[in-house]
Amino acid sequence: MATMKKMKWIYIAALLLSIGVFNSCTEKFLLKQAPDKEYTFKALHRKAEETIYGTYLAGRVAHIRQQYDIAADYYMKTVRLGTQTPEVFSTIYLLLASEGRIDEAADYALQAYEKGDKANLIAFILMTKDMHAKNYRVAYEDTTLVEDEPFQKTILPLFQGWILAASGKQKEALETIEILREDEGLRALYYMHKGMLNDYFSNKEQAFEDFEIVVNDETMPLSFRALQIIGNFYLRNGKKEKIINLAEKYYRQNDEMPMLGELVESFKTTDTSNLKKLIDTPQKGLAEAVFSVGTIFRGFQNEVAQLFTSLVLYLNPDFEVARVSMADLYEQSGRFSKAADEYLKIDKDSPVYYVAQLKLATNYMEQDKKQQAFETLLQLLKKYPKNEHIAFRLGEISRVMGKYDKAADFYLQALDKVPADDERRWTVYYALGIAYERQNKWDKAEEVFKKALDLSHRHPFVLNYLGYSWIDRGMNYNEALYMIFEAHRKNSEDGHIIDSLGWALYKMGNYENAVKVLERASEYLPSNAIIFEHLGDAYWQVGRKDEARFQWKHALHASEDKEEVDASVLRKKIKNGMEKAVPIPFNEKLLIDRLKAFDLENK
Repeated sequence: MATMKKMKWIYIAALLLSIGVFNSCTEKFLLKQAPDKEYTFKALHRKAEETIYGTYLAGRVAHIRQQYDIAADYYMKTVRLGTQTPEVFSTIYLLLASEGRIDEAADYALQAYEKGDKANLIAFILMTKDMHAKNYRVAYEDTTLVEDEPFQKTILPLFQGWILAASGKQKEALETIEILREDEGLRALYYMHKGMLNDYFSNKEQAFEDFEIVVNDETMPLSFRALQIIGNFYLRNGKKEKIINLAEKYYRQNDEMPMLGELVESFKTTDTSNLKKLIDTPQKGLAEAVFSVGTIFRGFQNEVAQLFTSLVLYLNPDFEVARVSMADLYEQSGRFSKAADEYLKIDKDSPVYYVAQLKLATNYMEQDKKQQAFETLLQLLKKYPKNEHIAFRLGEISRVMGKYDKAADFYLQALDKVPADDERRWTVYYALGIAYERQNKWDKAEEVFKKALDLSHRHPFVLNYLGYSWIDRGMNYNEALYMIFEAHRKNSEDGHIIDSLGWALYKMGNYENAVKVLERASEYLPSNAIIFEHLGDAYWQVGRKDEARFQWKHALHASEDKEEVDASVLRKKIKNGMEKAVPIPFNEKLLIDRLKAFDLENK
């Protein structure tokens, strides 16, 4: 049943798109701008045409660079200069709405409508503006601009229900959303919003019945937001133990979702004596309905999801789940600075603060702001001193920054916080081994690598790193070679493992096959300095000397792992070439027998 309901939402999403959520505006939306040739400017005065076109081109450049605020401003300037091109008006309101400039977007949306743009989004933008301004009668009229019957029977009743609630029309509001109950795929959404409406109107007993139906519907797990809203209702109405037990059950089932853990703690520590309703205005209720629609589009129509989320945050700026969602959408389109601004707006007492800060640190790393990422997590560790995930991430950032001693310290802190019987400790041991190895503390590194190997049930990454390190140090050749071959059998699509296999073949004296494997590794990691050097060495040994020098020159200028190669050695190779390599001693029969046994065991 859960799968069927999920499929129902996918069907609804497809339906909304097919009946024209944006109608003729789709091709102009955000990154999907129409080609320049489709824009024929119609100026009021011929003398203004040159200035208009130049301004439009400036907007176009900003648009392509995803500087949507700036693009919208340039496009609006073309209107002030006299352009009457309908497509420009449509592009403007879409950009303004996506950037949260809803009042301006509504003005241009109305003008676009008058010029023939009948996109359903116009109705939603106008509805949002008027609902925010408490012009409830007008907001309801805005929704009637949507003429598609399928849409009217799926999502529109939710919007209209909350608008009617804003006018104090309780009976009409509840009757309006009743149509959703007829569709099994929408029943959970129906009872969730019916419960919120009844709670808003202080119908406690009815709200409790509605929320109980949602809670007991095991075919569709509660979302974080649903749990947050129902939890707020239960806490206010003497059901604290019930919601804590429910939240803890979900957290046990989803212990990789730290927001749930934070929500459980917030339920436990909340003072219920003066607790306010989470959905205490119809604007916030409408925001929940709009967010439900926007969520449908995440993953395959992110631009649409961003637009709906902008409307949500305009209606309810305190909707922090939506704010994190918006930040995530910004990141998926590469707008990391905008995303960081959203994360920084999350209140420290919010149950989503912890996750927002983790994501903010990752965001800073994407922007190459390593120190800011480190300081963000360091402050978070002070707030959550027992949290192993924060300590581990601090270790990872320190390692990336080349501060291996600090990295080791944080990894050790993480190990102190992870239960001794937790198999996930292997990832910490693995990272700790790398930190020790980079400090030339090989004895310590080898010890923790072996622990990681055992706890991880011989994970290919650990096999690869330890095996390669042994070969690099001229030790345990038989075991090292087998480990690298085993790693490749377990994961033949990882570029680093493929490189290790190629280098193992090189060390064994099997240069022809080493070339083939290392060429494949370079396809997986086309900017890696180590692979360039390895491939150059292999080329040299098979007599392909010009290609060898070409690869060594590439290694000097590669962007990845450039600190792992010795530039002076590379320059010497480029100038003088190499001596004939001497294969390492190993027991070929033993290696073949072990690999045959491995293959038999894993058929």
